[in-house]
Amino acid sequence: MNGGRIDKDHWLITKPVAHRGLWGGTALENSLTAYERAARAGYPFEIDLYLSTDGVLYCFHDKTLDRMTGEKGNIFDKDSAYIDGLRLIGSDERIPRFTEVLELAEGRVPLLIELKDHTAPDFVEKAVNLLKNYKGEFAVQTFNPKYLIKVKKLAPEFIRGILATDDAKEESLINQYILKHMSLNFIAKPDFISYRYHALPLKMRKAKGMPTLGWTVTSQEDATRLKSLGINIIFENFIPE
Repeated sequence: MNGGRIDKDHWLITKPVAHRGLWGGTALENSLTAYERAARAGYPFEIDLYLSTDGVLYCFHDKTLDRMTGEKGNIFDKDSAYIDGLRLIGSDERIPRFTEVLELAEGRVPLLIELKDHTAPDFVEKAVNLLKNYKGEFAVQTFNPKYLIKVKKLAPEFIRGILATDDAKEESLINQYILKHMSLNFIAKPDFISYRYHALPLKMRKAKGMPTLGWTVTSQEDATRLKSLGINIIFENFIPE
């Protein structure tokens, strides 16, 4: 076994993960079209979760709506009727509900699910409850070690990972330190690490033998370098060889 519960043949180690789906051209990031393209190509894909004010989970990366919809405000401050009425900018694509994405991926490809920082106290519980009834392969990851601790408590059987980076300039100094050094791993007990790829490989005292993914890789050159180090990738803007 590698990393405790993840063996050497696990998809988190062997299969490159499409960041926000396999997007580009007419397929927009975090859209059902991008997810379908990834599934058809056989790539696991990464998604990001937020919760509406009335308790519906959506797959959307940004906290704010403006870049991807042209509207104002935070997605987690809107209800589902409002969110369902939005379209991804320049398209007829809706913001996908998490339930739609689970249905699309189940039995086809694994999901790497990021829990975004949120204001709702029951955010993690709602995500976990949906996933407990899901029959497909998945893993959960987050930058927030408190969320990982909660996942561990609610669903210890879930494969869970910590997201980290050496570049978190918008965070407080203490959060920068925690994100860089993964200082709360001894409590959160992740099964794997997703780290900003520029800083890889990690020193052994940080990695501690856990499987590591590099995010977000945008070239074959970097993919090849990381593969030579035994590091899987989360990728976008190219198709890995």
